[in-house]
Amino acid sequence: MQKTQKAIIAALTLSVGLAASAASAKTLRFTTQLPAKNFATLNAIEFTQCVAAGSDIDIEVYDSAQLYRDKEVPQAVSSGAIDMGMTTTARFAGTIPAIEILYVPFAMGSRDEIIAALAPDAELRNLLDAEMTKTGARPIYWMDYGTAVFLSKADNPIRTPADVKGKKVRVFGKTLGDFVTALGGVPTLTSGSEQFLAYQRGTVDAGMTGIGSVKSRKLYEVMDVVTRSEHAKIEFVMLINDGVWASLSGDEQAVMTKCGIESEAALRASIAEIEADAAAETIAQGKEVVEVSAEEREAWKAAAQPVIDAYLANSGELGQKVMKAIGQ
Repeated sequence: MQKTQKAIIAALTLSVGLAASAASAKTLRFTTQLPAKNFATLNAIEFTQCVAAGSDIDIEVYDSAQLYRDKEVPQAVSSGAIDMGMTTTARFAGTIPAIEILYVPFAMGSRDEIIAALAPDAELRNLLDAEMTKTGARPIYWMDYGTAVFLSKADNPIRTPADVKGKKVRVFGKTLGDFVTALGGVPTLTSGSEQFLAYQRGTVDAGMTGIGSVKSRKLYEVMDVVTRSEHAKIEFVMLINDGVWASLSGDEQAVMTKCGIESEAALRASIAEIEADAAAETIAQGKEVVEVSAEEREAWKAAAQPVIDAYLANSGELGQKVMKAIGQ
């Protein structure tokens, strides 16, 4: 009888312990507009696995814009409609004009200079992270998405700045749209998840994207020429609702921060190889990849000068601080 009672008590104790453990676990929802097999999505998944391994936090991943398109993510996260999300920094341009420095063509120098300016402890990074956090969407880490390229059709390719004139061009941010306008084109703001159809249906004549997306979204099926102008740096940010962040314990916040630093470093270390692989895959699909020479790059840069002037005029005091932070 005593053994039976002890067994019952032990079972009840175990049950209570399991219930308490389940109650202490946190489930957070995370959204991205990128496909499941996209390299940035895979990096985000590795981040969630790192967090799960170091805490009781389980992060559910909803990819391919199942819940929100990229332009909707900042508001969804800041409002608490979803716990976490990732989107390009360009989607903050409406509230933080200075963040568009990344998309001012050729303004930030070489790849190495850009990476140094965006290091987690760099002044530029601190300035922009603080501004995003004020919106209610706190950055955990930044995600290197490579550099911007032009996509075009074989019968009307873009190889030089003059080739943009008169074309409707898919863009994913205001400043990139200003660049198209400066080149005599017509910018069309289109979400990343919608660009394949835009090219396929002829809604636009050409477009901008990261070369990694040419492979992950199979854009080579609807476009023929990739011009590696590399005129802007594409960065995504892993965001968390600031209220959700405040609800985490110090240990949980430390785990997220640690996992974010590791995930960011891993992606930055691999992005050059990712871009090279995407270019090789595009060529393997029978499409053309145009490499821009140093001389041609100067022509592109000269054509972008009005965009640089407009940034300085419209980005306010923060924009001046940003330009100072990158040594301009």
